[in-house]
Amino acid sequence: MKTNNLKVLAMILLTTTLLILASGASISTVKAATTQNVVLYTTLGASSVTANGTAMTLGGSNTFTSGNTETFVATPSSGYTFLCWVYADASGPVASTAASYSKVISATCSLEAVCVPTTNTTATTSGSGAATLTVFATSGGQTDPAGAITGASVKGTIGSSTQFTETPGTGYTFLCWIVQCASDNEYTSSTLNYVPTSSGAAVEAIWVPTSSSVTLPPITTPTPTPKVDEISTAMAAIVVAALAVAALGTFAYKKSRK
Repeated sequence: MKTNNLKVLAMILLTTTLLILASGASISTVKAATTQNVVLYTTLGASSVTANGTAMTLGGSNTFTSGNTETFVATPSSGYTFLCWVYADASGPVASTAASYSKVISATCSLEAVCVPTTNTTATTSGSGAATLTVFATSGGQTDPAGAITGASVKGTIGSSTQFTETPGTGYTFLCWIVQCASDNEYTSSTLNYVPTSSGAAVEAIWVPTSSSVTLPPITTPTPTPKVDEISTAMAAIVVAALAVAALGTFAYKKSRK
């Protein structure tokens, strides 16, 4: 009886050993998770960007685990609307108009949420003196004067024009300039001649991949609100016209009764 039990135990141990050896070929060696950096460019008009619900560092490097899927969401600032995402790594640039952009992180890359003004407004130049123009670098090209991810200062003068030029990078095409000061403006000319209206403004050039179909949405121009004296003048003109019509009508009626 004991001999049989020993045989059964031996068979169990042998079978277990063979199964372990057979499955050993498919057991991979556990390695430490690798990480990749995602450089998030500071974008005029995007108040925040999150990855899987966690806030990212604007204008800096963000670390993610290779192989993870990250879903990026941008929140536009007041007066702006979301246009697209621009993503680029060693394989080239990609644009996506999805509000939530999902990407498997597999290489060091750059990312930017492009937001544009919902309205164009024209500020009246007033005052004089120095102006500081902060130029932001953007994924997809270079500007002159050069920008930086967190902003580079360029000296300007209120009431005087400062010129900016842009050069798209490989695989990119120019979309527009965005200038943010007391008012938000968007300019589509490749060369920007900007006249500061205040002591400070932010400037950024936007590029998108040449293979994308991203285009600028129509930017509306707000209708100016009439001033009180303008409203009074208009009302007076309407009243005078109404009285004139009434007088002519009364005259015609009396003449027809004779």
